[in-house]
This record gives sequence, structure tokens and C-alpha cells, in this order.
Amino acid sequence: MLKTRCLILFSALWLFAQSAAGQDTIDSAAGTETIDRRSRAARQRVRDVTDKLFSPSVSETFYVIAYELAGSPDAARAEADQALMMLNAAASLDSRANYVLADMIKIASSPSHEDQSQIVYNLLIEYVDKLSDLEVSDKAVRYLLEQLSSREEREMLLGVLLTDVGPANTALSSELATLLGLLKAEKTDDPNATQLLAYAYSSDKYNQLAYEKLAELLPRPPGPVNHLEYLRLKLRENPLDMKTALAFAEYADRIQLYETASGSYQYCAELFRFLHPGEDLPALVYLPWSVSSYNSRRNQPRCLQIAEQLRSEGRFDLLAEAIAGKAAVKIGRTEQADRILRAAEERAIRSVLAGDGIVDNKQLAWFYCFVVSEPENAIDWANKAYSADPNSPTAASMLAYSLAKNGQAELAEALINNYQPNQIAILTLGLVRLTKADKTAAIETLKTAIDLDGGSLAAEEAKRILAHNDAEYIPLIDPGFVLKSLRETVGEKIVPNFAEPRDIISLQLSLRGNKFSYGTSFGASVAITNNWFEPLVISDDALFKGFVAVDAEVTGDLNEQIPNLASVRIRPSFPVEPGHSAVAPIRLQTGRLRELLLSHPQAALNIEFTVYLDPVWTGDGRKINGVPGTEPVTVTIKRPAVEISREFLQNRLNSLSRGRQGQKIKTAQLFAGLLLEQRAMAGGEPPYKFKFAGWMPDLLKSSLIHSLINDDWLVRVHTMNAILPLALDYELTDAVSTSLNSPDWPARMMALYVLASQQGDSFQKVLDHSAQHDLSEYVRNMALALGAAPPLVRTAPEQEASQVTEEEPDN
Repeated sequence: MLKTRCLILFSALWLFAQSAAGQDTIDSAAGTETIDRRSRAARQRVRDVTDKLFSPSVSETFYVIAYELAGSPDAARAEADQALMMLNAAASLDSRANYVLADMIKIASSPSHEDQSQIVYNLLIEYVDKLSDLEVSDKAVRYLLEQLSSREEREMLLGVLLTDVGPANTALSSELATLLGLLKAEKTDDPNATQLLAYAYSSDKYNQLAYEKLAELLPRPPGPVNHLEYLRLKLRENPLDMKTALAFAEYADRIQLYETASGSYQYCAELFRFLHPGEDLPALVYLPWSVSSYNSRRNQPRCLQIAEQLRSEGRFDLLAEAIAGKAAVKIGRTEQADRILRAAEERAIRSVLAGDGIVDNKQLAWFYCFVVSEPENAIDWANKAYSADPNSPTAASMLAYSLAKNGQAELAEALINNYQPNQIAILTLGLVRLTKADKTAAIETLKTAIDLDGGSLAAEEAKRILAHNDAEYIPLIDPGFVLKSLRETVGEKIVPNFAEPRDIISLQLSLRGNKFSYGTSFGASVAITNNWFEPLVISDDALFKGFVAVDAEVTGDLNEQIPNLASVRIRPSFPVEPGHSAVAPIRLQTGRLRELLLSHPQAALNIEFTVYLDPVWTGDGRKINGVPGTEPVTVTIKRPAVEISREFLQNRLNSLSRGRQGQKIKTAQLFAGLLLEQRAMAGGEPPYKFKFAGWMPDLLKSSLIHSLINDDWLVRVHTMNAILPLALDYELTDAVSTSLNSPDWPARMMALYVLASQQGDSFQKVLDHSAQHDLSEYVRNMALALGAAPPLVRTAPEQEASQVTEEEPDN
């Protein structure tokens, strides 16, 4: 059970408190009037068997106190320790309160002058399962690593964690293996680093760091299936990543998956237009898109559309026009092809003669070599290109090719031997070898040229020459095998359809209605819904990084803006499947809003919540969603005023004596709120309709005192929580003090907390006594967290004697 697991935390804090103490003795007889009132009979009745108590409502109360303590801007280590004790108590009172573990980890992992590694480690072991939130577990792991001073210690810790928590969560196991693999790589232990990183990537295919580091360590680059899989999943993770989208398209193009490449470049084009509305599509997108479409089985019409789009924008690109003309030939539109190519030729010549820089000599030489195949024009423009730039391997290879096509093979060979070879130079060498009747060498040379860029027009020419010589080019990589393997990993949709973020992801803030009475919980949660056809990954590298923030605006009888009211980060262990949601609770009744709601019961309020995804600030100071193209979500609720009348108050008074437990608790909460409101309004003009009478404070206080001494410990705990914001006078303090004698440890613990927060140093002796003598470990640890002196470690005979003395009843 959760409460049993959390006992580890008590022991760790107890040992820390002992070791941190600087005193050798403790005044076990230290007593105040409060302690002296304890009778031996009351101590006999103390329920030290804590698992007999069960109360979800008190558990939630302790959780709320802990949340407010830890979330306070002024929270220090003391508040963090108190919050941990409250959460521990909450877990004990409700075995279903597993949610406290995440908060305990966050608090224990916060910066501190003490090393709380053992606490964090034990909590992490209990927290992790296959669905645990990675943000919480990562925080714990980072904290544990930061406490260690050497690489060897960190390696040992990560190895233990891989064994202890890795099997419970594959995503966390992947991250742990990656961290350990990186440490191994730092000391050049490449075999173990490689093994760990390979395991990390196989466990979580979205682990980019593991793959990239693994690729560095491998003697050869990963194969095409692995690399395309990596790029495709990386694009799934962040569909707005242009760099990854281009890399995926380019790699598919390089291994001659032209259908895939064409569709991927189309994705890039749509993505560019989304990211840069109104800007012209750059050549690095439209040119390879056109070429891959030309080489595909059925996408040639796309080449004509691209060229037409450029013309409509007043742009001219000879390469795009050439591909469009060649595509028109492929699909049987010979007249259109002739028109396109002749118009392109004329425009290109005018450009070169005008020297406007749109077309140069090399491009015209290429045009005549590979597009319209006019050898005389090819050699003329190639000569001009070479003369203008004799150091250019491109110009030299173009000239050599045109010489070979014009029957001057020896000159061509001599020319290409002086430059670094490129595809056209190797193609030229193949032609030269054919003229020398070295067919076998020529065929291998032509295949080598194709391997360099299988989709170019030079490669197309090489394939034509091969076919003419009864040879066939077979790609180095089998496209069918690659596609089949990819489908097994990413599904049938290898090329994604572009979708705007607003069509991928939606946000909903869910509340238990839209109208809430005083003291009622909102019960808020945020849901991130995947509306896409692909799994939605939430991570540091993803489209949505998991940050949700809420602002509040209060209007009505009070008006106030409350920025940064609440925030949460969601990092599920698995991607969110299409049509599903990642849901996380978020506490909205917190901080300043909670204060307003509790201290103004007679105010009618409207509260508008604005929820942001990965919030960022614009240059003009506006807060917006960091997920492009999405808008914040707003939800409005109403909190009606409590209508006060004599009859109303009388009914509430009656409920304190004759009502059910819930009615008593609600009445105590309301009366505490009315007292808070009265004190807030004292000495000023009320900003709203406010009913109050001179006799009310005494009535409200006496009613609260009645609740504080109620026989039901749940009523007492809830009442003490309600009066926490009040400055307690002697009578209220005295009423709270009675719970120090309660046989029920939650009441004693709450009384300690309330009185310690009110009385300061004057309460020290009570804290010290409770830390030493209280039979409940929960109360003792809370006393220590509140500043009690650590108890002495007693010998076994002393403990036995103490036990006999404490259990001996009065005569």
C-alpha cells in the first residue's frame, strides 16, 4: 500500500534530523500549559496503528496545504519539508492517493543544502510504472545525478536505476540507457556505449539523441531503412521541422525512392507556405520537388504545375522549365513540351546576353547537353563557360562531355583528367571508354555515374546509353525492401499529409460545471487531444513540448488580473494515439485566486481562465501559444455570492449541533470565510454589497470554537484548516490546542501545524515534546519539519522503560 511505502520517507527524514542536530540533550520534561493538560488516560487511547484511519477528505486537505506550501513564492527548505510531511500524511489517509508521489518527488528534488538522494530514490522506485509521467521521473533522475561528484558514481547509479525502474517504463529505460551510454562514450568505451545506445533507440524510436550518438560511434553510417525511419519519426515528432522534412525528402531522393521524395517535397512546400506566408517558395524546395516528380511513375504533371506557378509569380528558372518540358514529353504532350523548351531557350539566351544573372553560360551548356541535345550549341556554350571560369570542375566537365558527344573523345579525356571527377565527368569517361571499345569498363563507369545522382538528367542519359548497349542499371538499394520495412515501423502512410497545428492538436480545460458555490472545488483538468492521423509525441523536441499555463481574470464584485495562476507539464510515456487525449489534473484554486475566493464569500465573482500551450511572449508584451497557429482557450465560471440573513445563519448554527458531518464542515468553512471577510473590510469602504452586524464576530468565533472541540476528529481537522488564514486570539488558540490531546494523529498533527504557524518560538517546547514523545510517526516527523529539536537516540533498556511508563494507566 502507498502508506506503507512512504514510511521509508519518515525514516530518512528522521535520520537526517538526528544527524543535523547540534545538541546532545533534550528537555523531556519540557512542558507548557498545553502539554500539562495531557492525561495518561488520553495517551493510552492514542491510535498509533495509523492504518486504522481513513479519510479521503482529510487526505485532500493535507494535499492542498502541501501544494500551497511548496508553490509559495517564498517557499524555503522548511516549507518543503512540511509539505512532504503533509503529503505523506495524505497518502496514509487514502491508499488511493497515488497522485501524491509525483508532488513528493518534485518537492524532494528541489534545490536544497541537504542531500535527499535516498528519499528521492525510494520515491522514484514507487512512482514509476508503464504510464508514469516522464517529467517527474526525469526530475528525480537529474537530482540524483547532480548529488554525485564522479563519473564512476553516476555510471553506478544509472546501472542500478536501469535494473530497478527500467523494466517498468520503456521510455524511461531508454533515457537511462542513453545517459549511461554517453558516459561510456566520454571515456571512449565505445563497445559498451554502442550497446547501450542501440538498446536505448530500440526501446524508444523517438529518442533522437540515442540515434545520433549511435550513428557517430558506428564504423559505418546506419542503413537506409534505419535512417529513413529515424527521419520519418523525427518529422512525426515535430511536423513543423523544415530541416527534418527536407532531410527526409533528400534522403528518399538519394536512394531513388522518387514517389516518396516527390510527396515529401510537396510536404516541404506546404510547410514553407505555412511558416512563411506570402514568401516565394525557394529553389531548394521546388527544384528537387520537380526532379523527383519527373522521375516518379505518375507525378510528371506536377513538374508542369511547378513551372507554371513560377511563371505566374514572374520568376524564371531554366532548370525548372527544362524539367517541365521533359515531363511533358514523358506524358505525351509533345507540342506543349516544344513550346515550353523553346520559350525557355529564348528567355535563357536573352538573360545571358543581358547579363542579368538569372542564367549563366554553364546552365545553357547543360540545357543543350541534356535537355534538347544540340551538340553544336552545347560545345559553343560549354566553351564560353569554360573560358569564363577555367577553374570550375562543372564547366570543364560540361565542355569535356560536349567534346565527347562531338567525336573528340581524346580531348575530352585529357580535360577531365585535370579536375576532380563529378557525375558529368564520369559519364564522359564512360563515353570515352565506349569509343575505345572497352564496353565492360564503360558500363561499370556509367553505372558509377548513375549511383552519384540517379535522378539527374545526366543519369537519365547514362541509363539510355546502358540500354543501347544491352545493359541495365540496378539501384544499389532495393526500393521495395526499404518501403516494406518502413511500413512495418511507421505504418502505411510513409509520406505524411501536411496539417496545420490547429488541426493536429486541441486543448480543453474541463471543470465540474460552470457555477460553483462558496467552498466548492473546481476539479479542473486539461486534456490535450490528438486530432491527427498520426500518433502525437509530446517531448522537448516535439511540436508540443507539454507546457500548459493558466491565467485568471476575476470580474464582478471584485476585479483582478492573476497572471501565471497555475502551470503543469505533461510528458506521457507513450505518444497519444489518434483520437485520444493526454489528460492531467491542474489545480486552479491556488495562490491569489484561492485567497480571493475564501476571504470574500459575499462577493459575486466571474472567473475567466485562459489556457496556453507552451506559452511564449511576443515583442509587444503579449502572451501567446508557442504552438504556431493555435489560440489560447478560455473558460468562464461563476461563483455566486453567499446571501447572508439571520435565518440563514441560524440554520447554519443548527447544523453545527444537529447536522451531518459534511454540513458541520461546510458551516465551519463558511464561518471562517465570513470572519476573514469582516477583517478584510474593517476600516475601509466595502467594494460590494456586504452584510455584517456587530454581534456577528462573536457568534462566528464561538461557532468555530464549537467545531474545534467537536468529538469528530474530521470536523476538527477541517475547521483548523479553515482558520489557517486567521490571526488566532487566545480563545481560538486554546480551542485548537485541545486537539493536541486527540487520540487521532491527524488532529494532533494539524494542531501542531496551525499553532506552530501562529505562535512561533513560544511553541518550541511543544514541538520538541511532540518530536520526542508522540506515538505517531506522522506527528513526530511533522514536529521535526516545523523546527523541533531532534530526539535523542535512546538505548534499548531506555526505550523499554519508556514504553512501560507510557502504557501504564492511571489508578
